[in-house]
Amino acid sequence: MTRIPPLSRNEMDQVQGKIYDRIVGDNGRVGFGPAIGYAYSGPVWDLHNLSSSFLLDCSITNTQVRIISLLTVKHWKASYPWSAQAKTALGAGLNEKIIKAINEGKKPDFENIDDATIYLVTKELLETGNLSDKTFEGSEQTLGRKKLVTIVHTIGHFCTTAMMANLVGCVPPEDAFSKLNAN
Repeated sequence: MTRIPPLSRNEMDQVQGKIYDRIVGDNGRVGFGPAIGYAYSGPVWDLHNLSSSFLLDCSITNTQVRIISLLTVKHWKASYPWSAQAKTALGAGLNEKIIKAINEGKKPDFENIDDATIYLVTKELLETGNLSDKTFEGSEQTLGRKKLVTIVHTIGHFCTTAMMANLVGCVPPEDAFSKLNAN
């Protein structure tokens, strides 16, 4: 049960219905999770799905997108997206030990310097809203400016996901691969 009820296709206006039909055809993500909230504003729903599509083929790897997603939804204590993103991260090849460490609020051991830098940048941005000069210079050298900009966008995308899920009152399924640790 959610705080905001899912809209049926019949309850939607023409703009919402058009977007609903397209999304059903594209990925089927309608009527559950944060999509419940997005359906109430067709243009917001459309933009969020466009952002999701961008993240499938951007300057950072899918695994790196998932590192950012997990840190972001953990930051906002969003249990539904945590469960969904943990499963997606595992499918993208992120090591289960890294998923578990992030859930426990511990710094994971990364084998890849880019992944470790993405973790560091994301964590600092979420905690402070900025990067220290030292972190900026090091991450700019390791990742480059394009990836830094993509990290900021990815954080924003998953902030929206987390807050929408929290607003809607989404609850993860009982059989979720991973549940958000409350710490």
